[in-house]
Amino acid sequence: MRRVLIANRGAIAARAIATFRTLGWSPIAVAAVSDPQRLHTLAADGREWLDGTGLAGTYDHVGRIVDAARRCGADAVYPGYGALAEDPALPEQLAEAGIGFIGPTAGVLAAARDKDHAVATADRLGLPVLPHATGRGAIGRLVKEIGLPVILKPVTGCGGLGVRIVHTEADAGQALALMAADGDDWYAERYVDRGHVVGVTVAVDAAGTVHPLGERESLLVDGSMKLLEASPVQGVAPGLLERMRADTAKLVTGMGLRGVATVEFITGAGHHWFLEVNGRLPLAYRMCEAQTGRDVIALQTELAQGAVLAPGAVRVDRDVHCLEARLFIEPGPDGQGGPITSLVLPPEPGVTYNCTLDTARPVVLDNIVTQVLARADSRQTAAGAVLRAVEGVGTAGVAHCAEQIAVWLRGSGTVPERAGSQALGV
Repeated sequence: MRRVLIANRGAIAARAIATFRTLGWSPIAVAAVSDPQRLHTLAADGREWLDGTGLAGTYDHVGRIVDAARRCGADAVYPGYGALAEDPALPEQLAEAGIGFIGPTAGVLAAARDKDHAVATADRLGLPVLPHATGRGAIGRLVKEIGLPVILKPVTGCGGLGVRIVHTEADAGQALALMAADGDDWYAERYVDRGHVVGVTVAVDAAGTVHPLGERESLLVDGSMKLLEASPVQGVAPGLLERMRADTAKLVTGMGLRGVATVEFITGAGHHWFLEVNGRLPLAYRMCEAQTGRDVIALQTELAQGAVLAPGAVRVDRDVHCLEARLFIEPGPDGQGGPITSLVLPPEPGVTYNCTLDTARPVVLDNIVTQVLARADSRQTAAGAVLRAVEGVGTAGVAHCAEQIAVWLRGSGTVPERAGSQALGV
């Protein structure tokens, strides 16, 4: 039996463990010694302990993950989503150790992670891109040329960390000064006011054939966090959406990407522009599964083993409507969530939750209480189910954004108007 190390934690790790067991693999979990939340490890065949503190020092630490894979005799490592899944050092070091990686190659991950390189590649392949620049001097010149606002992102950042929107000259000066102080490279692009964010997810097999896994639109965005997403996309014209699908195929094949990937665009005034590409499992993978009937983690594993899919092997049923709400935890004064003492997830027809929080233990590394996914035959029905579920979630010990999502849903109408802000990378 092949052995796989699940290099993640929480709900995605628990789900990956279940999938690999179904595939006939022996799943091994990882757990940080400093992490109180360990329910994800219970169904695994074994557990590897990680020293250190914080995500960067444990679950996202490439060296510690590779050492854990060696210790347990793993044939492959599966990273799920998050910073580790986008780190090219992981497949590179695993290859040196003779261990497989269920994801794109190190070269493709490096090209996708570097925002300047990714945008240059998209531009070269004919995708529309926003005016942009990298580095303090070039960003200063960009601001003078196109004006404000602009959006600033760490060149190799992920998950929206460190992203800021600059609206005034004073803000721009302060941001550029901070860039000089921290020494990191930064990327800037024109900010699209009231932009509508669309993510297109695809599977690319060993022959380079692109198979659709569905699209979704961001309905509610708070800073870098996508609180509410919906599929199928209703907020952009069908012709514009079709162009985004074509550009997605053009980009992933041009990059030589294999596996599952998501390309994000921002739209406005009848146009679309490339934002970023993520060669990993999307956070909204359950929406893809609801519309395709395929286990996306199992599909990733097939593709990593060189599978060539038959034409039409993956079909998207766009008569299936999905809404997913994410109840992000609001950190307390100490920057942590606090000791969760109770959690109620109310039963609601058509709704499933994605949660592995243990109410007997403190919350330290988690940033989401649960993902609330509704599947229905219309946007209206799915939105109503999410609203009822979100309003019924009960917790004690941690604060989260359920009320913000509920307020937005109650005031948005059946089909919400274009809302949210420019994608900051999730």
